[in-house]
Amino acid sequence: MPYCPKCGVQVDYNRDRCPLCSTTIPKIEVPIEDSESREQHLLNRYLIKQKENRRRWREARFLVYAGISISLIVLSFIFGIQDYYFSGNLTWSKYAIIGNITTLISLFFLFRFIPFFIPNFLGLGFTAAGLLYVLDTINGRIDWFWDLGLVICMNTMLWSLILRHIIRRSHRRGLNIPAYTLFAIALASLSLQIIGNLYKGEPICLTWSIPIISTLIPLGGLLLSIHLLLSRGIQDKLKRRFHL
Repeated sequence: MPYCPKCGVQVDYNRDRCPLCSTTIPKIEVPIEDSESREQHLLNRYLIKQKENRRRWREARFLVYAGISISLIVLSFIFGIQDYYFSGNLTWSKYAIIGNITTLISLFFLFRFIPFFIPNFLGLGFTAAGLLYVLDTINGRIDWFWDLGLVICMNTMLWSLILRHIIRRSHRRGLNIPAYTLFAIALASLSLQIIGNLYKGEPICLTWSIPIISTLIPLGGLLLSIHLLLSRGIQDKLKRRFHL
């Protein structure tokens, strides 16, 4: 039982003030007697702490997004005013403003203000497609969006979905995650090279994708081999050692 720090009278745990002298009583947790009650008490404290951490993360995420948004909006106005003042029209600033707007929309989905994967994923895809469409039509006509830009967006989204599916199906995660990511980037680069050849009406000829594939595939294979060779016990020790 707690005691009044001024007059020494014994008070109950739920009392905030001394019934005799009205002095504030310091907060003292009720002792937990049995192990089951103690485990439940610790679990409740953990859940409360976890909820508080999520609330703080949401607040911090909103503040960061608000700061970036204000900065991008201010920069867009500055670019537009400067361009109009010196050129008499919006020329180069159109690209900067479009890039800032696209970044703002993309960050909204990357920060996951919508707590579901599919809306955020589709939002990023449509944002990228919208950016390419605007860039293509900024000169007054559509030249390459439907045949090239949209196909590139769909190709990137497809490989992203495949990578996510493989990662979610992995029972033991570790170095296999970056290995799968490197494989996906290499295959996406290969498909982009083929898409570019088909768009130009040229025979399929691998040029810039060869260095990417020849670098990422062996590196991914090395990471995957290390992952398969390491036992679960060694992985757990490494995670504890590096606080992963």
